[in-house]
Amino acid sequence: MQQDSNQPTKMLTRTSTRKSKSDPVAPDSVLVDALGGFKLDMQRSYTAQVHAALQQAILRGKIPPRTALSEATIASIISVSRTPVREAMAQLAEEQLVMIYRQVGTIVAPVRLSLIEEGRFVRSTLECANHVHLVQTITPEQISEFGRLVEQQRNAVASGETDRFFELDERMHRRLFEFAGRDHVWPMLEPMKRQFDRVRWLLLGHVSGHAERALHEHEQMLSQMAARDVAGLGASVAMHINHISEHLAALRQQAPESYFAD
Repeated sequence: MQQDSNQPTKMLTRTSTRKSKSDPVAPDSVLVDALGGFKLDMQRSYTAQVHAALQQAILRGKIPPRTALSEATIASIISVSRTPVREAMAQLAEEQLVMIYRQVGTIVAPVRLSLIEEGRFVRSTLECANHVHLVQTITPEQISEFGRLVEQQRNAVASGETDRFFELDERMHRRLFEFAGRDHVWPMLEPMKRQFDRVRWLLLGHVSGHAERALHEHEQMLSQMAARDVAGLGASVAMHINHISEHLAALRQQAPESYFAD
């Protein structure tokens, strides 16, 4: 695994402004806040549950980049032994969400800009191709479901429910693949878009008006899908996915400098 040239073992708070990689960091309360609501299902794999909880907390920025991850602290918070925590950390390292330094410790990986670009490219390519095909075959029932999802997103934006909006956004994009009979494409995309998703969460939390802009683009896509506007929809989908690159500059002004690499 490629290691960062710096080896920080401390962590940063979300409320930091522009911090260097060597600045002081928050205590283990960050982990308590992120994982305190975790409930272990005794009938399921402990490792899988720990992995899912940590992965979601990292993707959603609840455990920020370069946060130190203590196996002992995590095991204590969620009431498991250190073994499933260690196994979950190894999986997260393979997903490039954490970096493990032997005899030093583990930290949450910074957002790698090169991986964001990979995720943007894959999503733009597959979603444009899928939606341009779908617009020619979509049924009235599917249009209605698409419309309900957009309406629910509108309500989430109006009430400031960021988590709800993100979940509905994910569901909408997945359903558009399923409408076209490509049920397995979205699960295939998920590993490729993790860094992309981390930035989407940062945008929702740090860049004013991001959710409103995304909602407006979804409304436009719905209108074009209903009108069978193939050319217009293709352009809108490409713009929707590619906008993330345009917003990175604004995001990097708002989020701590240490959140990013390469």
